[in-house]
Amino acid sequence: MVSISSLKNKKILVFGIGISGQAVIRKLKKKVKDLSVWDDNVVRRNEFKKITNINLNSKYFKDSFDFIVMSPGIDIYQHSRSSFFIKNFSKIITDVDIFINSIDINKNKIIAITGTNGKSTFCKLLYHVIKEKNKNTFLLGNYGKPALSYNSKSIKNIYILELSSYQIEYSKFLKFHACAVLNISPDHLERHKTFSNYINIKLKIFNHLLPDGKGFVNKNFSYNNRIQSNKKVRKISNIKISNIQNKFLLKENFLPSVSIVFAILKFLKISNKLIIKSFNSFVPLPHRQELIKKIKNISFINDSKATNFDSANFSLKHYQNIYWIAGGLTKKNDKANIDIATKKKIVGTYLIGKNISLFKQSLNMKKKYLVCKTLAVAIRSAFRDAKKNNFQNSTILLSPAAASFDQFRNFEDRGNLFKQIVKKIKNV
Repeated sequence: MVSISSLKNKKILVFGIGISGQAVIRKLKKKVKDLSVWDDNVVRRNEFKKITNINLNSKYFKDSFDFIVMSPGIDIYQHSRSSFFIKNFSKIITDVDIFINSIDINKNKIIAITGTNGKSTFCKLLYHVIKEKNKNTFLLGNYGKPALSYNSKSIKNIYILELSSYQIEYSKFLKFHACAVLNISPDHLERHKTFSNYINIKLKIFNHLLPDGKGFVNKNFSYNNRIQSNKKVRKISNIKISNIQNKFLLKENFLPSVSIVFAILKFLKISNKLIIKSFNSFVPLPHRQELIKKIKNISFINDSKATNFDSANFSLKHYQNIYWIAGGLTKKNDKANIDIATKKKIVGTYLIGKNISLFKQSLNMKKKYLVCKTLAVAIRSAFRDAKKNNFQNSTILLSPAAASFDQFRNFEDRGNLFKQIVKKIKNV
C-alpha cells in the first residue's frame, strides 16, 4: 500500500523534481518524516533550494529506501546510477500509484487511457462528455495536471488518467474501474529496446482492473492474442453513430478510438443524447490537424504533435495535394510505412531539422523533396510551390513524423512557430 498516510513512517526518495515531482513533494513534505529529493539537473536543484529545506540527497545511491518515487521521464537503464535503480526496481513507484491509493475507490471512479497516438485527444473527449453529466470530473496524468496536484475531498468524482508507457512501466499499485488501449505502433524504442517490450508495457494496464472493472480495445486490434485470457477486456466493434456532425471526429482513422470512447461512456451509463451533443461541441486540441489559415485554395495545417511516422501517415491520408513539411529527430526503429496511394497525394516534401539524410533514407525519396532545414524556409517554399501549381485544393501540412528537440523545446514550440509564421502571410 502506498497511500499518503501509509508512507508516513517510510523512508522515501523523490527522484526528479519536474512538474509531477514537485506535486509529489508538496503532498509528502508534511506527511513523511524521512523524505529525500534529488534531480540530476543542477538548475532545478538550485531553484528547489530556494523554496524548501528538504534534504537534497546527492549520495542517494549509497542509501536504502522503502520507496523511490520516480519521475517517469527518467530512463533508469541509461542513467549513470542504473545499477542502483535496477537493484531497487521493486521499490520504484510513481505519483499515480500514490494518488490512486490515497482516494476511496468505492466512492470515486478511475478511468485510464493509453495508446501510441491520440490518447490526449480522446482523454479530452471523454472529459468533455463526462463533465456535462458530472461536474466533479478531472483530467490528470500525462495530459492535464499531475495526479497529486489535485486536492478535492469530495466523493463521486471521476478521474480520467492519461498514462504513457513510461508511467505504466514504473507504476506498481494501479487500480482502474475502466481502462483502454487505443492503438499501438512502434515508439519510444530507444528506452523500451524492442517493440514487443513496448506492447507488453502498454497491455499491462489491463492487469490492474478492479474486480468489477472493464477494459476496452478495438476488435481489430493487432495484439488481441496477447490479452485473450483476460475476460474483463471487451473487444469493441467500430460503430456508426448517427447525428455526429463534428468533422474532426468523423475521420475514418478515428473510428476505432471514437468507438472505444463511446463504449466507455455507455459503461458509465451516459445517454446517447448527451454523448452526441458533446461530441458535436468538442473542440480538438491544438497541434493535432489544426487548421490555422486558408488563403484562397491553400489550407495551412498544424499537426506538430505527429512525432512518429505512424501519426504523420494518419494525417497524410486526410488531405489532397499535400506540401508536406517533415523532419526532426527520428525515433529508433521508426519506419516510414506510407502506402502508395498516400504517397501519390504528396506534391512535395520540405525537410527540416538535423536528421535530413536519415529522413530521406527512411522515406526512400528520389526527387520530390527540398532540403529547407528551418521551418520558416519550408513554409515559404511550400507556399511558393502551392501558388505556382494552383490546384483546386492544396494543403501545406506540418506533420513532422519526428521529435522536435533538435530545433525546439517541444512539439508545442514547433507548432506555435508554424502558427506565428503562417498568420503573418498575407492573403494574395
